[in-house]
Amino acid sequence: MLSISKALSAGQAQTYHSREFASEQQNYWSRGRHAFSEWRGALAEGWGLHGPVRADRFARLSEGQHPESGDQLVKHQPARTYENEYGREITSVEHRAGWDAVSLRALVGGDGRVREAHRESVQVALQELERYTQARIGNIPETTVKFVAATFEPDTARPVEGYAAPQLHTHAVIFNLTERENSQTRALQERSLFQSQRCVTSVYRSELAVRLQKLGYEIETGKHGQPEVKGYTQEYLDASSPRREQIKEHLKAIGREGAGAAQVAAHGTRDKKEIQSQEEILRRQRELAAQFGHQAERLVAQARGHVQQAHSRTRLATTFRARAPINQCRWLLRYSSRI
Repeated sequence: MLSISKALSAGQAQTYHSREFASEQQNYWSRGRHAFSEWRGALAEGWGLHGPVRADRFARLSEGQHPESGDQLVKHQPARTYENEYGREITSVEHRAGWDAVSLRALVGGDGRVREAHRESVQVALQELERYTQARIGNIPETTVKFVAATFEPDTARPVEGYAAPQLHTHAVIFNLTERENSQTRALQERSLFQSQRCVTSVYRSELAVRLQKLGYEIETGKHGQPEVKGYTQEYLDASSPRREQIKEHLKAIGREGAGAAQVAAHGTRDKKEIQSQEEILRRQRELAAQFGHQAERLVAQARGHVQQAHSRTRLATTFRARAPINQCRWLLRYSSRI
């Protein structure tokens, strides 16, 4: 699914980047390497942003500045506290740096093809989301179809009691900038992004389901409409998703439900990050997989087998079609020689 966070302040966005994605000491998917990152969006393309996301460019964009020159593109309103006419203390809203859109997909048995399928599906989903981009202009927003986003791709969930479950997912930080047809840069009207969230989620799910089927996986529809790989036992899914179970138990305990409550619960129940080597993470994941009969490895092997069978059938059909005219011509030659 695709979920969009509340607006991030400039400080929150920069802290988020440095702690969650760029810090070797803090990243929780593996130590010694950073999450795969890249720039997305028509505005990024227009500014020549390509390749990995650099911290300096990320920081400038979060401040509403041009990523290269540092020129202020949108007015940066710092938060300030004052008393209103009734004597009440009011704190104004700080500049909105952007929003974090997260798409999730469990990592299937270390199959690199699934990572690529997820990445391609995210790209299509973000392109669809970009179609709804609007500039904040008075009371009437203007559709611009342009934004700039920085995407990061961790491959585990946050640890629960030291266990970091395999969970490929993408964070897309959409910055609070867009460009009108007259090249004027304005802040985003975020309402359209939230309104299109359900539609974009459907696009992501559809794209991913088709790609996974082409990779040989059998797909079934989950409880909430999400595509799921067929063949896992519920016991293994529960055991390999302790973070999800942790959030569900917390929501049940406080009597809340819904995406907003889940987002709050996710922040309130996070374990303190532990520095773990990639080897340690993989060791614990393999131990759990072994307890349930290595289901992921079996499904990956089956999927690859399905693809090989399909290719064999295609080659046979192609060979038959290619040889059929030749055989027919040879038959006609033999037949005509008898006349």
